[in-house]
Amino acid sequence: MVRTRRIAAAVLAAALVPATAALFTSSQASAQTSEEIQAEIDARHADLEKVIEDYNAKREELDDANALIAEIQEQLPALETAGLAAQDRMAEIASTAYTGGDFAMVNSVLAGDPSDFADRLMYLSNLSDAENQALQDSLAQIEELETRQAELEALQESADEILGEIEEQQQEIEDEIDSLEDEYADAYAEENPEPDWGDYSGDSAVVAFAYDQLGDDYVYGASGPDEWDCSGLTQGAWGAAGVSLSHNTAMQWDETARISRDELQPGDLIFYNDLGHVAIYIGDGQIIHAPNSTTVVKIADMDVMSIDGYGRP
Repeated sequence: MVRTRRIAAAVLAAALVPATAALFTSSQASAQTSEEIQAEIDARHADLEKVIEDYNAKREELDDANALIAEIQEQLPALETAGLAAQDRMAEIASTAYTGGDFAMVNSVLAGDPSDFADRLMYLSNLSDAENQALQDSLAQIEELETRQAELEALQESADEILGEIEEQQQEIEDEIDSLEDEYADAYAEENPEPDWGDYSGDSAVVAFAYDQLGDDYVYGASGPDEWDCSGLTQGAWGAAGVSLSHNTAMQWDETARISRDELQPGDLIFYNDLGHVAIYIGDGQIIHAPNSTTVVKIADMDVMSIDGYGRP
């Protein structure tokens, strides 16, 4: 019973931390740099973690409450049966102890409010100790039944409401994070406009294809049409020229002839980092490659990283 009341009180008195206290509106982020917005995001994540942990605590309380509801529901049928049996025993005890006109008095006593029944038990002083104990046990069973029924109703009424509030607050948190990330993306794009790569005027179909992919996203394992990893880009570029390459840097190394740095021509491949990366040479000491997931397909200096060698399909 102590656990029941503790959980019921915790659930009924749960004061959820208002999400609005931690909310950060997009208007506040206007005119901020991406670094400033990132700092706000980091700070809000720290605040929101505390709020979410508070919500998690409420969920734990509700889990306990739900378990208790199931327990009460399981016990209610037996208690209800015990309550009915108690009423029958009370009538039997009274009818045995009293006869005639006295029985009418007993009925009047029993019909009163159970809360002050003890005061009226004085009228039944001639009941035997055993009968009196049976009567008290019956009243205790009825009281337990009524208490558990009240607790069950309170828990059921409050559980859905609190869960709904939790879900609403968490949705507000998720919306805030989305808004801040949108603000960051907009600010970063404004601060880092996509370079004007110009138009390719050469005659290499491989380089022409690679130029058309500038600005596309890097995605591990992707081979187009709008997302690439390094070997997927070189495979696609040479595929546009009618040459089939595997989608793997080490395999492309085996599928190409070794050439020297001085022999490089637009379209040739440059291999890097123990065959962990490959790029397309476009001339003038530059390459087009898909570097990693933090950036996009772009032009870079050919010596951007440690070179393993050069290949021509």
